[in-house]
Formats: sequence, structure tokens, C-alpha cells
Amino acid sequence: MGNLIVIRGNSGSGKTVTANALHEQLGENNLLIPQDYVRRTMLRVKDTPNNLAINLIKEMALFGIKNCRYTIVEGILPTSKYGQMLSEIINQAEKSFIYYYDLPFEETVKRHQGKTNPGFDEADLAKWFQPHDLLQVTGYR
Repeated sequence: MGNLIVIRGNSGSGKTVTANALHEQLGENNLLIPQDYVRRTMLRVKDTPNNLAINLIKEMALFGIKNCRYTIVEGILPTSKYGQMLSEIINQAEKSFIYYYDLPFEETVKRHQGKTNPGFDEADLAKWFQPHDLLQVTGYR
């Protein structure tokens, strides 16, 4: 059984850069599951409650936990939509490492402005922003 790393946070918080660097550093036999890629590119679904990406991320994570040294799940992953699924996969791993980038809105805007081709604006960031969206999980390994 492998280990699970969950990296969550608002848009512009640095979670994708961190997840990509960690995936590269860990080397072979590690799985990276970016929420945006699964939802936007693979499935082309909106981030609504019970969207198809939630179950696909879960199935991919379970595969990774069974077959890889580390599985990294990365994204905004709001608790209201993804919390139950995350709680379920957290307890399936040998060890789980859960991180939340809890930055103020002003910092996420500042970081977003530094992107070369962001694809969305400050109004979108404000609409998506979830302050202090911590998972309420206990007893994970």
C-alpha cells in the first residue's frame, strides 16, 4: 500500500507548482492527480456538487494507493464538494499527508497577477475563494 499526499488551496496559492515539483522529486512510480486536469481537460465538467470528476479522482487515487509509492492529489478541492471523497481515500493509504495553503485573498491575487497566461481575472478568483477551507478529518494514518 502506498502513501497519499493531498495538497489543497485556493487558486494562486502555489499548490500546483508544489505538487509538480514534488512529483518530479519523488521520481518513478508516483502518481500525480491534478483536479483541474481531470475536471476541465479529461471530463470537461463544471465544478458542481457530485460532478463526475469527484468519482474519477477517487478511483485514480485508489489505484495509485494500491500500485504506487506516492499518490499526490492536488487542487482547490472545496470541502463542500470533495470533502467526503477525500476522507474516504485518506484512510486507504499507508500514510496520508494533508496540506492546505491558507493564504489571504490579496496574496492569491498578487500571485495570480504574476502568471503569464492566467485565463481568468480577479472577479473569478473572488468567486472561487474559500477562506480557511480545512478538511475535518480525524484518525488518518
